[in-house]
Amino acid sequence: MADEAAIPREDAPPPTVPSGPFARIIGAMNAVGTLWIIGLMLLINADIFGRSFLNRPIAGVPELVAFSIVGIVFLQLAHTLRSGSMTRSDVLLNVLERRAPRLRSALLAIFHLVGGLLLLMIAWKFWPSVVAAFQHPERNFMGNPGFFTVPQWPLFILVFLGIVATAVQFLLIAWSDVRSARGIAR
Repeated sequence: MADEAAIPREDAPPPTVPSGPFARIIGAMNAVGTLWIIGLMLLINADIFGRSFLNRPIAGVPELVAFSIVGIVFLQLAHTLRSGSMTRSDVLLNVLERRAPRLRSALLAIFHLVGGLLLLMIAWKFWPSVVAAFQHPERNFMGNPGFFTVPQWPLFILVFLGIVATAVQFLLIAWSDVRSARGIAR
């Protein structure tokens, strides 16, 4: 009789990905990004309909699309990493999985730690831009003055939060990789 604990459930997260309150936060960020995509599609279609049939385009759609794409990417980045959907070449990792699983986990821990630290450095350097955009919205905007403008500070805050969330996710996965490497060694 097979041990049921050894059989992974399809609805459970991969064993190398920690779950908990942080996973719910980045899940909510991902859901907001998905809803934003739906809203953006509706806006684009309404603009196309207005241009084509009513000769009345919606002002600022190109600016809102550019704004939205960046916001959506950073809202969903940490969840993409958590779910294992981040693009990477894993030929070496697949070979190490069979031949040296402890080395594979150690290598992944290093990669994830470096990713987390790099994103924390990016967040540190980006924070002054967030503050400046918030303190001086009249100088930090997208669009054409007199026609359509949107302040940049909300986008900058979303980018900053996405960077920090992804950095934390990298560090949580790195910690899990270290624990996995120790567990395999025992």
